[in-house]
Amino acid sequence: MQNKLPAMKNVSRLSRWLITCFFIIFFIPLNAQEKIKFGKIDPADLKMTVCPFDSSADAMVLGDVGESYFTYDDQEGFVMMFERHLRIKIFTKNGYHETNIEIPYFHTEQDRERIISLKGRTYNLEGGKVIEKNLEDESVFDEEVDAYWKNRKITFPAVKEGSVVELRYTIRSPFLANLRDWYFQRTIPVKWSEYQVSIPEFFHYSRQASGYANFCVNENSSTPKHINQLQMNRGGDQYQVTHSVSTASLDYTDFITRVASNNIPAFREEPYTSSIINYVAKIEYVYNGYQLPHEAAHTVNSSWEEIVETLGKDEDFGQQINKGGLVKEIVNEINAKAKEPMEKMLLAHEYIKMNMKWNDYNSKYPTFNLRKALQGKTGNSADINLSLVLLLRELGLSANPVILSTRDHGLVIKAQPSIKKMNYVIACVSIDGKDYLLDATSRLKPYNMLPVQCLNGEGLVVSRDAMRWIPLLQEEKDNTVYFADMRINPDGEINGKLEVSLSGYPGAVSRNRFHREGEENYKKTLRENLNNWTLDSISWKNMDNIRESLNTLYHLSSTEIAESGGNMIYLNVLLNMGQKLNPFRQEKRNYPVDFGCPLKDSYVFTYEIPEGFLVESLPEAMNIALPDQGGTFKFIAGVTGNKISISSKLSINKVFFTQPEYEVLREFFNQITTKHAQQIVLKKA
Repeated sequence: MQNKLPAMKNVSRLSRWLITCFFIIFFIPLNAQEKIKFGKIDPADLKMTVCPFDSSADAMVLGDVGESYFTYDDQEGFVMMFERHLRIKIFTKNGYHETNIEIPYFHTEQDRERIISLKGRTYNLEGGKVIEKNLEDESVFDEEVDAYWKNRKITFPAVKEGSVVELRYTIRSPFLANLRDWYFQRTIPVKWSEYQVSIPEFFHYSRQASGYANFCVNENSSTPKHINQLQMNRGGDQYQVTHSVSTASLDYTDFITRVASNNIPAFREEPYTSSIINYVAKIEYVYNGYQLPHEAAHTVNSSWEEIVETLGKDEDFGQQINKGGLVKEIVNEINAKAKEPMEKMLLAHEYIKMNMKWNDYNSKYPTFNLRKALQGKTGNSADINLSLVLLLRELGLSANPVILSTRDHGLVIKAQPSIKKMNYVIACVSIDGKDYLLDATSRLKPYNMLPVQCLNGEGLVVSRDAMRWIPLLQEEKDNTVYFADMRINPDGEINGKLEVSLSGYPGAVSRNRFHREGEENYKKTLRENLNNWTLDSISWKNMDNIRESLNTLYHLSSTEIAESGGNMIYLNVLLNMGQKLNPFRQEKRNYPVDFGCPLKDSYVFTYEIPEGFLVESLPEAMNIALPDQGGTFKFIAGVTGNKISISSKLSINKVFFTQPEYEVLREFFNQITTKHAQQIVLKKA
């Protein structure tokens, strides 16, 4: 019997279709015993003014119910179906954005996922009556993301405080790899979340649950299934051809998992978190392969080595960087200017980043192909960085792509090989035994600074020779230095100059803001950040010299920073510019702290004491350190003649702190904020 399990043309290219599908879309108020139909709204939900278990919530998910299952089609074989039904309650205007929903769906040149049976509605309570407003055509539209993904974007009409929105849709997918993951938790509370998955015995997936949620339902079961397969048979000999149609029967078992949770608290994202995706309660599925009756098993994602080998042969990845003719003129131009490998690398990076514009989309595959991207001088992250790899190779350098997962995409678990965990690609160049990681999506970053979103563990080098992992953090840094030279007048007025030096990511952020907002708006933002000060002038240097620190010089004065009364003057030791609040406010934290890269904050302040005054008191010196050289804080205050000198230096050397280390890290910052809150006291002699 010939088995027609799903369109095998898709199976042959599944390795490139294993792309993540993170939906934040939500459904209908349910309980474990009762399912409410679309359009049947409980008036109590419309009257509700706060979440029963989180009074601070701006919105809440009343219910989130999904189901993935397989159907059989004589033409396509097995097809995956995904159904979802959502209801969201809006409490405040800050919750309105929860009703702007995106449904990602996948497509190739050969086939595509289809969104069917989509319907949505907004409900409001007006004068004691339920007023309904259906989704209209202009509220639903598609957006191209890259060569493989589109977003169906939905904006609900007539949303206001108190509204309930509801959405129901089905996705029909021919791609076995796209079994949807399920997220029980999000940044607003969830009353009920349920997911049921039914998988025929022929298809193999690994399932991973993570995060913190108590499942009130966690069931596994199986059910026998039966299908009739229609087959076209062709026979005969050289003199006569015969055709016949036959029906074959196939019995198999569906394995069913149903999981549900209720009253799930909102995930409160705290500072220095890589991505909430890593820590929210969720279930993820990875496609491992299939085995038809009476056939050998077919596997995918069996190892990272296999993934690298597949990518190297893929016409949309490895084959793209073998087309050297695309950059022949650029190669000749660079070779005429540079002879040394390092010089060639720098010129290649400069050429790509200055001649190709990033369209703000992340991908590991080009939008179409590198020829089109280079001609159009625009593209996603893969268009740009694979073009860079291509150029580097044609210049004779040892260059390879590195695939990775960005911070907002989640951590990669090496023990679970899956191409869908990767969503970005950069370039790796090896010169004299040293690796250089390059990204050319931003014109405002030097060659040795990856986008902060890429600092997420390790990347996988897709090499012709051998697969290897490489740390993504190289020379990146986050350094800020404040220099102040101030004069304190007898009436408490303070005036002088302040210079702020930004290196690494702070400098890149400020340069981006300058070019995005324009000079006048940029100055306005700087003034707003220095409230209680009168700014006489603002100037800067190295705004366009990205290899140097960005230095901003202020001439300023204030009558509000210091307190003057009687014979005394009181002022904050760092003029209210220091660490005002501990970034780690929660007593306990259920996930790690990730600074991304080493951090340094320094303050070097000098004050001229007014004539006739003496220093009554200064903060005491402090020198503390985190265990295992994780970080240090040094504070010194002194007086020489009529000058007060203050030095405060914070260094975070360790990037990643685990949960057991959190309490010590929190207390470390408590001591810093306490020290920075102390005062200098001057007394008239």
